[in-house]
Amino acid sequence: MSSYRKHALLSIIMAIPVFQAVLPVALALIGAMIPDMDHEVNSGSVSTIFLLGLVIFLVFYILGLPYLAGIALMDLAMIFYLSRHRGFTHSLIGAFILSACLTVFVLASFFLLRSLGLDGKASLVVILTVLGFIILNRVLVLPFVLLTLLGVFLTDFPVMNLYTIMGPLLLGFISHDALDSFTPSGVRFMRPISGRTFRRGFGLLVLVLWAILVIYSLSGLL
Repeated sequence: MSSYRKHALLSIIMAIPVFQAVLPVALALIGAMIPDMDHEVNSGSVSTIFLLGLVIFLVFYILGLPYLAGIALMDLAMIFYLSRHRGFTHSLIGAFILSACLTVFVLASFFLLRSLGLDGKASLVVILTVLGFIILNRVLVLPFVLLTLLGVFLTDFPVMNLYTIMGPLLLGFISHDALDSFTPSGVRFMRPISGRTFRRGFGLLVLVLWAILVIYSLSGLL
């Protein structure tokens, strides 16, 4: 199985028991794909992210509308441009900063689309579709868009807060690093604070902590 499929599968497996809703599970998948955007093979996608952010910023600035979503995308792209592969984007600090940028994009886009008269569920589909096209591997885009479209429209409107948006993004990031820790090169999870390389022991610890979180979440539902 290819690397991106493994990252996608693990993020979904880890997200479903914790969040149990379409939006956060979709965001966890997005979060799991984000760390590898610093790879040179994704330079075209990074350029697209920056240009899209620039267009959003300029158009909405000229129209006198909120343009924070555009700034968030440009910030994302600049981080990818400046980061070396398996560097900052694979660190804990990087995960928080990138998750924060994505959270700003999701919330700013949602409230902007709602202010323009778009229905709440339709707004979420638009946001997830955009994220899917600019971040996911092309093989994953179509099933991602179709499944999230069906999921969003066939389920109740999700709760929109930091826990259901930034939480799954962070979980996706961490699932990515946990899987990468099983590779020969491992991950430098604490950069720039420490240059230590974390290997399979780190990945096992993450899975154990995730299992504890799942048990705690399920016990709260009983």
